[in-house]
Amino acid sequence: MTITQTPQKFSPAYNELVYVVVSTNETQPNYKYICDIYAADGSTRLARIKRIPQPDGYGLFDLHRILENYLSYDIDASTAGFTSNSKSFYGYVIKFGEEYGSGSSGPTQYLSLVTDTKRYIYNSVFDFPDFINYSQTDWLIATSTQKKFLTNAPLSQSVRPGTNSWLYFMTDTNIVSKLVLRTYGSSGTLLSSYALSNPDTDMSIDTNRFLRVPAGPANAGSAFSTTLDSTIGSYTLHLEDGSSNVISEIFIFKINTEITKYTWYRLHFLNKMGGFDSFDFRYVSRSKINITRNNYKKYTGVESGGTWSYASDERGHSQYDTLIQETITINSDWITDEQAAWLEELFTSPAVYLERSDRSLVAINISTNSFEIQKKANDKLINIQLDFSCAYDRFRQRG
Repeated sequence: MTITQTPQKFSPAYNELVYVVVSTNETQPNYKYICDIYAADGSTRLARIKRIPQPDGYGLFDLHRILENYLSYDIDASTAGFTSNSKSFYGYVIKFGEEYGSGSSGPTQYLSLVTDTKRYIYNSVFDFPDFINYSQTDWLIATSTQKKFLTNAPLSQSVRPGTNSWLYFMTDTNIVSKLVLRTYGSSGTLLSSYALSNPDTDMSIDTNRFLRVPAGPANAGSAFSTTLDSTIGSYTLHLEDGSSNVISEIFIFKINTEITKYTWYRLHFLNKMGGFDSFDFRYVSRSKINITRNNYKKYTGVESGGTWSYASDERGHSQYDTLIQETITINSDWITDEQAAWLEELFTSPAVYLERSDRSLVAINISTNSFEIQKKANDKLINIQLDFSCAYDRFRQRG
């Protein structure tokens, strides 16, 4: 038996994950290919799939629907250094066998005839035109190249002092030596440079391949033991190897100290690459509360000493359940064409969090069901509006 096609070592979990195999026995009676899916240890079997040969004799298996169930995502407001994304990836091993024969006891199984090397899925999805050209090398931090973080966000962003954000990345070598922070004055003059060492370089530990680093003024400032506020104009972040070569994109964060009379909402959302991106809504916002009440009817009056009497404060209808659901409508500042295209990922994200003033995170649900990707050529000035509600219900006491 031979494996003729495998996924790449690092593959998006929510696209097809295709294996193709072939055997010289495929013409045997009652023939089926057997695919056993194992965890990264190669001994814990997760599932077994059987397939009859294709018309040309090959065996075809798409495993993403099974393996995607072992993924989640990673976000933590307390992240202050290099942190593993242990929920955002999954290592697996595939073993192929076959069964055939027409004996009275059924086909005979021949298991684990060929075993593939360990591979990984990570919590990402590509649109079809991008997926058919997908290459893991575009996203793996490696030597002598400046590769992408796990985001499609613009490389230049506006940030408010005292807020959090993160940059997620993956690598297959111990090349990532440090995260470098550089601060600049309002005129662009370099003020200071800092380095944060990466302690997670042992590639025998799978979690060291999938990491995130702090990028917001609050958590990056804490990690580097400095202050990122109105005393600087901007700062940059990038990864370097042990020889101080830049091996990642360089993100620019411009400090925004604009005073606004409106409530400032900062959202963190699961992007299509499995990391969390961040965006501020700092213009007019409105809150609407929907109240659902359930009542029951009861008799009025009370008997006492053989006399039935009434009181003016009695209730004939009492409220036994009150459900409170708040919807908040928020508006952004004017944004660029690049931001407008990127923020489709916010509107379609299945996991979104609101950052509170103490930097804790509250899960929210986006209720806006349509999104127009505006362009300045058509719309002159662009901003976006979004409706959300907290991902929990509020209640009141019984009446």
